Amino acid sequence: MNDATNSLLTEHFSYTPLSLIDDIINSINNLIYQAISSLESGLLSAPPERLGFAHANNGSTIPDTDEDGNVVYPEAKLELENGLHQLETLLEATVDKAFDKFEIYVLRNIFTVPDDLLAWIRLSHHENLSLESSPDAPTPETIQTLRKKLNETKKLNRSLKRESARNDAVISQLRSIVSAAQTHGVAKNANGEDRVEHPLPIDKSLDLSFLTTSPAAQQLRVGVDAGINSKHQPLTTNTTFIISQIPALQAMLKQLRPKLASLPKPAGAAESEAKADERREYIESRIRLHLERTGQLPAGNNGSPIIVGRKIDMTEAQALESITGMLTKDDMKD
Repeated sequence: MNDATNSLLTEHFSYTPLSLIDDIINSINNLIYQAISSLESGLLSAPPERLGFAHANNGSTIPDTDEDGNVVYPEAKLELENGLHQLETLLEATVDKAFDKFEIYVLRNIFTVPDDLLAWIRLSHHENLSLESSPDAPTPETIQTLRKKLNETKKLNRSLKRESARNDAVISQLRSIVSAAQTHGVAKNANGEDRVEHPLPIDKSLDLSFLTTSPAAQQLRVGVDAGINSKHQPLTTNTTFIISQIPALQAMLKQLRPKLASLPKPAGAAESEAKADERREYIESRIRLHLERTGQLPAGNNGSPIIVGRKIDMTEAQALESITGMLTKDDMKD
């Protein structure tokens, strides 16, 4: 039986021909097992003497008996079990041999369709069935393309959702800062008109504690108690030291630039530097493209990445606004 015939018969019967033959063989095996079980029950219930078992008739041995006084034959049960097992094995081998021939005969002569008739057989559910493909039917290539588009759309959707969440967080922070600034800067007078309040005194409204309590200030040990015998380092100490070092650094740079230009360049250094720069730019562009695709680095309107700075605390923003307001007020007075 070839595959075409097997497929046709399976579609017609709704089961494979081999499954029918296997069911027949299994039914015969079940009948064998039932017969062996019934035979075993009958032989074990029969007296051993009726089955031909007997003890030796000599006066030197006394046969064993059970509680009822019946003679016990221990070898009888073992011999019966061995005999039943051999009978079961013999019947199984006979059934397998006979039904192998039965299977071959059935598959060759009953469950078969001539090859010249396969193309002409039409089943009942094949009527009015059109096998012509529609021109609008999707092809594997179009399905694969649509699947790729769907994956890219899902990826873009996730990226847009993450960017929207970040934008919402930034907008909420800005709104809270603006509302707090408007609350401090604008008040209602007795007539219900808006009036701009004057900045409060520095010791009450201007909170510059971030200059000494921020992580950067702690790294510079500004306002941090360094020990028992040490005092707080004022901010002017670090600022004065940095400003005092700037002229020395500028003079050192002026001295080193001519020496750097006079150094001999090795052969091929310019070409290797150009290749290194080109490779570095390529790697940075690929990394930036990957981060933009995964939504970790959102791109601006002109294609340049948006670098999100550190989060500014509300008190720090209010203090900076107060300082800006005081400076602007002084300029206006001048």
